Amino acid sequence: VQVSEQEVLGFLVALRKAGHGDYLGGFMTKQLPDYVVKTDAAEELSAGPGSSHVGAQGRRRDAGRVHSVAELEEVGTVLQVINITQYPNIAGGQVIVMPHKRIRRTRVVSSPSPNVILAAVGVEYLEEPTVDAADERVKALHEEIAAKMKELLKTSVVYKEQHEQVTRFYDTKHPMKLADLVAGMSLAQREELQEVLAENDGVERLQKVLAIVQKDLDFARLQSRMKTETEEKVSKEQRQAMLTAQMHSIMKELGIDKDEKQVLVAKFREAVNGKVLPPEVSKVLEAELTKLGTLEPASSEFNVCRTYLEWLTAVPWGIYTEDNKDIKKAEEVLDEDHYGLEDVKERILEFIAVSFLKDSVQGKIMCLAGPPGVGKTSVGKSIARALDRKFFRFSVGGMSDVAEIRGHRRTYVGAMPGKLIQCLKLTQSSNPVVLIDEIDKLGRDYRGDPSSAFLEILDPEQNNNFRDHYLDVPVDLSNVLFVCTANVTDTIPGPLLDRMEVIRIAGYVFEEKLAIAKQYLIPQTEEQSGVNADSLELTDEALRRIIADYAREAGVRQLKKLLEKINRKVALKMVRNKEEREMTRIGLDNLTQFVGQAPHLSDRLYSGGTPPGVVMGLAWTQMGGASLFIEAIGHGRTDASAPGSSSIEFVANEKDGDREDSGEKQPEEGEGRGQGGGGGGGSMKITGQLGEVMSESSAISLTYTRLFMRELKVGSRYLEDTLIHLHVPEGAVPKDGPSAGVTMASALLSLALKRPILQDLAMTGELTLSGKILRVGGIKEKVIAARREGVHTLILPRGNESDFHELKEYLRRGMTAHFVDHYDDVYRMAFDPALVPPLPGAPRGLPMVTVEAPPEVAEGTGADGSGAD
Repeated sequence: VQVSEQEVLGFLVALRKAGHGDYLGGFMTKQLPDYVVKTDAAEELSAGPGSSHVGAQGRRRDAGRVHSVAELEEVGTVLQVINITQYPNIAGGQVIVMPHKRIRRTRVVSSPSPNVILAAVGVEYLEEPTVDAADERVKALHEEIAAKMKELLKTSVVYKEQHEQVTRFYDTKHPMKLADLVAGMSLAQREELQEVLAENDGVERLQKVLAIVQKDLDFARLQSRMKTETEEKVSKEQRQAMLTAQMHSIMKELGIDKDEKQVLVAKFREAVNGKVLPPEVSKVLEAELTKLGTLEPASSEFNVCRTYLEWLTAVPWGIYTEDNKDIKKAEEVLDEDHYGLEDVKERILEFIAVSFLKDSVQGKIMCLAGPPGVGKTSVGKSIARALDRKFFRFSVGGMSDVAEIRGHRRTYVGAMPGKLIQCLKLTQSSNPVVLIDEIDKLGRDYRGDPSSAFLEILDPEQNNNFRDHYLDVPVDLSNVLFVCTANVTDTIPGPLLDRMEVIRIAGYVFEEKLAIAKQYLIPQTEEQSGVNADSLELTDEALRRIIADYAREAGVRQLKKLLEKINRKVALKMVRNKEEREMTRIGLDNLTQFVGQAPHLSDRLYSGGTPPGVVMGLAWTQMGGASLFIEAIGHGRTDASAPGSSSIEFVANEKDGDREDSGEKQPEEGEGRGQGGGGGGGSMKITGQLGEVMSESSAISLTYTRLFMRELKVGSRYLEDTLIHLHVPEGAVPKDGPSAGVTMASALLSLALKRPILQDLAMTGELTLSGKILRVGGIKEKVIAARREGVHTLILPRGNESDFHELKEYLRRGMTAHFVDHYDDVYRMAFDPALVPPLPGAPRGLPMVTVEAPPEVAEGTGADGSGAD
């Protein structure tokens, strides 16, 4: 039963979920609804006089709501709901039902209303009429109906398909069951079928069914005769076309037909042979071929027309590659190509599974976002392998010309189609996997905005009618699977990002890099350099040292470069000593001879522990997570400063880094001094090339720590009267964002109390003037950075608790996380309570939540201190 009204379908789904929709009453309407009559009239006009009588069957299958129970027939059927399916792209769906027993309406329980779509009625079950199978009249009617049905099955394909689907549910040896089967498959008028349903006399019902099947058989014979006549006519035309083609072939062999234009026309027609061209494309093709026949070969327009036809016929119209339907094979391909990335693989497999069920890839456009070197491009290749599709990649980094995407107008000299039409021509498939690389680096200038062109291409609701400026005909891109890659999503325009489903690839921890190096990188570099395992031995200790001290980035690109460097040096050694080739063993003692000195001399910037005024924070960057130390120091006292005139000085915090000293900046109310921030003449200098948001966080931290010191009642005016210098190391690297607020406040408090924070601790979170700790982003990247630095205790915002629990267990193993809502809990967890003043009262904000490390912790530790889990 086809239900076109979404409200009715939704009501059935809700009713079934509530446990009341397994059985329903089905009644035919006395009159065909107006909207069905109008639809059928339009279908008959479009079908023409020679069409089949499928429209009646479509009318019988339609179902929907009624305004009153009086519109329904009295006799209906009990229907068991087997399945409800929602249409993917349009309203409504399909309901599969099994009829069980005839019923008669006796009373109305409730009429349809806006809240309750279907009516509720009282019914009585009707007994099935019985007939004597031995009765001669019944036997004759039974055999006649069976004979007519067999002949009908040979004549009509529609009857044959229905019979194969439902015959297993009926006992055709029983006269009444056979009558029900034949009437159910019939294309008769609704009034005749209702009469059969309501008839209680067995012999009368058999006679009515026999009359119906006879009409269907007569109609099927007429339809078959018309089909035969049409086929004979088509065969005659095909014979004439075949003889014409043979005549041209004979003329070509004899050298009679050598016209260049005819050869080109024949070539173009042969190129589209077997392709399914849309009507508009066929019309344009015929017009261009006719135009080509009227042009002189020496004219410039001839070459323009010829080039256009070459592109138009090169597009794979209606040619698709068969998708892989084995989800296990797809999973094996992804595991074979990539180690780890379980969440990314799971999301890709979910996408593939939905595509298998829908038999289409329409839907979300995937965007793989992550630091460089984590395998975004190779994941796109693996998706194509998993689906058994053709793969095409093009980079849009720095692209600023819309014509690269949509093509040039044919009026320009040297015009050609855009990248997408070139992709279809190259892959010769209408459903390839297209990887759009570096979509976050699109350019924009006077030639246009390519990101606006992608709004149509990456929209599943629009790309089925994409028009390239060069071809100027509709091209269906709805079956193309688009995969985009980006390092960050901040630079992608909002409307374009809204069309994508972002899959984040955070990076790899020490253990993952170790496994990737052994399983993928080392075999690849050995194969590319020609150095096999018999000539080179890289010990596990040396490999661990390379990962820990030489390749600390989120991806594995730098690690691969180092392994390639080792192989090149070994290859040079082998070529120089051809006669004495011996095994080269690389360990900790000779590692520097092959890769040089380590850029990271120790595991941490403060390997012996942080002094007062220094706190380790966690930051998210385009290269992944990173540790971020905040240093604060106080020296001297300000002089000639009026009471209450505290100031903040920003040094070299411009984004371009060319501002040496911006001088003093008198803060607004709430900045630096803050309301209630205290008098005194203290000031603060900030360095480290901080952005505007991070500079504001430093001002908020200073104001809050002054208030916090007053609440502790230590009697110190250190922050009010002392010149404080706040610095974030690696001053050449621009930094910005609000997540360092809690770290800055802890550094200033540690400096004022002259007490260091606890060792083996890192923190992140945005701080407000009232001491609240707000949610931040990039938790996965920051946890990976903490593991890389060997930190085992984290202080995170309470709002990020769910993000931490979503991480895989191997990332959380060995980590104890404290989720805080107010800075009072940060103070309690960051400082030794025996060395600092106690809080004046109970901690404010929501209670702190502590998530202990999972119990399984490996005994050994990796070379980077992160633990070999």
